[in-house]
Amino acid sequence: MGKRLVTKLFNAGKFVLMQTAGPHPISHPLDLAFLDQLRQLVQRATDQFLKYEHSYALGEIERFFWRGLTDSYLELVKARSRSETDPAGRGSAVAALRLALNILLRLLSPFVPYITEEIWSWAFAEETGHRSIHRAPWPTGADLPAPGAASGQLFETAISALSTVNKTKSESGVSVGRSIGSLHLACNAETANLFDFVKADVMGAVRAANCTVETRDSLEADQFEVVSVTFETAEVG
Repeated sequence: MGKRLVTKLFNAGKFVLMQTAGPHPISHPLDLAFLDQLRQLVQRATDQFLKYEHSYALGEIERFFWRGLTDSYLELVKARSRSETDPAGRGSAVAALRLALNILLRLLSPFVPYITEEIWSWAFAEETGHRSIHRAPWPTGADLPAPGAASGQLFETAISALSTVNKTKSESGVSVGRSIGSLHLACNAETANLFDFVKADVMGAVRAANCTVETRDSLEADQFEVVSVTFETAEVG
């Protein structure tokens, strides 16, 4: 388990720090929603450390690292973080990725001190003036931007849509990298309103050329169904 975490940290750190953009504030709704979830994690982990519940703190941090960052957010913003037509969106994504990596490294540093020190030295040592991550201050909510409206739920909406489409790909016997020509989703009206804020990022993550949404009040919050999907014939590397 430790080797798997260290390897994933190394790869995630390389990916995040390879993304570049001009200076822009973190303003995209999905980025603010993700960072709001990270703010809540910082508070929970801090509370558990103060109670000497180190194993519970590690469990919380690891779950967020895997589910929140590497399995979801990285995939959702990958296309936008490389966009040549949306400088503000790209700048927001890159800034959010770097901030999240900075904070997660500090949260994980008591448990995996060497790999976090190594990744920290790639960029954050110079940027922050703290040559060692182990002399950097513990993260707080003040390190993160103010959350947007319905931030926590918005991130969960994006994760649910992404996982629903990827599950359909798996059940259809195609790879998650297969492009989608057309995608038709169903969700309830409240979820559809939230989905509008993250639709472009979800489409980029699942590689859908277009996506339509119909509302069904019988579906629960953040529940999606794939009504129909058409896959492109060529695989995307």
